Amino acid sequence: MRSRILGRLAVGIATLAAALVPTLAAPPTPAAPAAAATFPVYTNERSAVRPTLEQYGATRSTVVYDSFHFTCDTSACYSNGGALPAEATYEAKVKEYMGSGQFNGASTAPVVLDFEDIELTQVATGQTATNAYNLWRQLLTWTHNAAPSAPVCHYGYDWLTQNQNLIKQLHDDDLLNCFAPRAYFYAGQSLTDWDSDFDAAISRDTAMAPTHPIYPYVSPTAFNGGGYVAGNTWAHMFSKVKASADGVVVWEPSATDSSACAWVSQNSYEMGAITGTAGSGPLSATAAPPSGNCTVTRGSQVAVPVTLTNTSSSTTAATSMQTLSGLPAGVHGYDTTWQYWNVPSLAPGASWTTTLYLQTDTSETAGTVLLHIKTGISDTRWSFIVV
Repeated sequence: MRSRILGRLAVGIATLAAALVPTLAAPPTPAAPAAAATFPVYTNERSAVRPTLEQYGATRSTVVYDSFHFTCDTSACYSNGGALPAEATYEAKVKEYMGSGQFNGASTAPVVLDFEDIELTQVATGQTATNAYNLWRQLLTWTHNAAPSAPVCHYGYDWLTQNQNLIKQLHDDDLLNCFAPRAYFYAGQSLTDWDSDFDAAISRDTAMAPTHPIYPYVSPTAFNGGGYVAGNTWAHMFSKVKASADGVVVWEPSATDSSACAWVSQNSYEMGAITGTAGSGPLSATAAPPSGNCTVTRGSQVAVPVTLTNTSSSTTAATSMQTLSGLPAGVHGYDTTWQYWNVPSLAPGASWTTTLYLQTDTSETAGTVLLHIKTGISDTRWSFIVV
């Protein structure tokens, strides 16, 4: 992936008797954010309770939806079937989508225009396409005015080639600075078929504007009602985007129940690899919430058995559990303490178990939380869903 970027020049108990539960210590000063990723992962999140992927190292970015309902025909282009919006009205809407009430995207993160009814691969060739192209030129100019520090992409069906010369001209004139092909996984789709569409989009975009970065759109839920994608599907998709693209956008992710556990766990692993914060050391930790899956209940206190296993070929020295420090980005708060702190020496393959007493705030709006379970000689990432 590095060579591609250089070539582009750019880029335990669920309920505990009060007498048995230790007083929970308040967490210390918030920890530093996750390390910056060399492969940028952007997230479009705006729901009241959201996964909060920035705690894993993602950056919030903006998608501008077509609230104007743009259409074009052989005569003209329209908004809601009538006159097009004034410049000030349009730019105010872009800023609204970038603002804290919507996606709260970073000022330098991509702004992606999702105007599918005038997307040039979707409109008829000829005069309709010409009218749509001219409208795109106007809207892109206004978008740059509203978001002067952001690269601007248009969300598209990039494995299709209709009106490709017009799209190329928008890139040649730097009105479009990046590509945002849709790369969602569909229910019942094979990975081979997904690969085919993805590879076609990358090939088209690279040939069209080789210096402009490609940020495919992916989602943890399969389209057409397929539920959350399997962990190995998410791993496959990340492997492809890291090999062929310049970053990725995770579109409107959610994690509302235990069916999301596989993708949350896999996404945590992928982000650990991308940000250089993957697990390390000879002791591997596994956590088992009373729910029997990866979920804990908002506003509750739970006892989570945590087992450390020596995965190395040598006996480990005695060590100790570390305080689970800080509040990950976007997380309001949690309190933790350990039942037993002192970890004994462990022979290869041997295990030892303690209990993590975990309390999440009633007001917590993060749908998932990433914790690092650390000893003096190891670090294991653990992600759970707050329901």
